This record gives sequence, C-alpha cells and structure tokens, in this order.
Amino acid sequence: TRCSDIEALQKTVDADPNDVGSLLRLANALHDAKFMPRAIDTYNKYLHLKPADADARVDLGICYYESGDSPTGVKEMQTALTYDPKHQMALFNLGIVTLNQGNLAQSNEWFKKAVAVNPNTQVGQRAQQILTQHSTIQQ
Repeated sequence: TRCSDIEALQKTVDADPNDVGSLLRLANALHDAKFMPRAIDTYNKYLHLKPADADARVDLGICYYESGDSPTGVKEMQTALTYDPKHQMALFNLGIVTLNQGNLAQSNEWFKKAVAVNPNTQVGQRAQQILTQHSTIQQ
C-alpha cells in the first residue's frame, strides 16, 4: 500500500537524512498521496542537498500551488528554469498557474515557450491545444 511505502521510506530517511534518493522518493510518494505539507517539507530537505534538480523543484512548485500558495509555487518553477531554461514541465505549469490566476496573455507566453521546447511531446501537444483553444476566445 502507499502508506506502508511512505512509512518505509520515512524510516530510511530518518536513519540517513542525507540519502537523497530516498528523500526524493519519499517527497514524490507524499505528493502523490496528497500529503502536501509533508511533501513540501521533504522536497525542501531534498533540494537543500540537490538545489539544481529542476524536476524536483517543479514538483515542489506544484505542491505549493495545490496547497493554495500560488506565488511560492511560481517562484519555485521560475527557479527551476534558472537551472534548466528549457524545462518543458516548468514552462507548462507556469502557463497553468498564470491561467488560473486569470492572466491569459502571460499564460499564453508560457505555453508558447513550452511548445517551442518540443511540440511533439505530450506536454508540448497539450500546450498547443490550450493555445488553440485560447485563440478562439475573444481577447
């Protein structure tokens, strides 16, 4: 079960707080289980050890966003882009967050950047679909 996986990973991390692999697996498991405060705390511990992991930073941003803290979520995703300027998931998620904040023009810019990275990935195709939908909306 998911909870027993989380408990086992927590024990591993408690025994060795610098086990970055287990920290990341625990953070991902907590995120998947929607234990947002614990996931945020665990991603932060992991990123303290591995600050340049753009994937984990985007996941942390999503956790903040899903917890209702959009500004911190945006900041983490933008920080991920400082490490990997073509991080498609960061670009796409910034588009989603700014869209949900009601900023259509800014969200379209993020989606265009996500498509420009690679229009053939699932994320690139989804970003293009959103842009196409937005082009039919009166600005």
